[in-house]
Amino acid sequence: MTFAVCIERSIVADKLDRVIADYVNGRIDAKIKSIESRYLYRQKVDNLGIRTSYSGGSEQESYVINKEELENDAEFNRLKEVNYIFSMWYEPLRNIEKEVVKLKLSGYTGLPWYRVMIELDIKDIDISQKQAKRIFYQFKRDIEPFILHCLN
Repeated sequence: MTFAVCIERSIVADKLDRVIADYVNGRIDAKIKSIESRYLYRQKVDNLGIRTSYSGGSEQESYVINKEELENDAEFNRLKEVNYIFSMWYEPLRNIEKEVVKLKLSGYTGLPWYRVMIELDIKDIDISQKQAKRIFYQFKRDIEPFILHCLN
């Protein structure tokens, strides 16, 4: 395996970890809601920076136009697809498996394995570190082929 291939796999793995962390921590849903509100709840502002009550068109017409713009937004569509794919793979997991994935990638940097094991012990989940790692890496291997096209 060449050095370039190793670097490329490492970059893909980092992006995959970031996307999984965004999903389990709720940041993907927050981004989706932010984009929706940006399009659907726009305030018309005139050239002086004052919100105007009349923009020359009806509110219903503006809403439909904004809704169409939202449906054509590339980032919005990508996030919706990522959310759909992850919900298909993450939600059917058993509670122990969800907890392992969630703890490993909690926050922005994730927890090291010894902290994951401490948190599992606190929650009275009796599992070995080897089993926890197997759960986490198996989940990543399973979802990777289906999510690769969404990683930018």
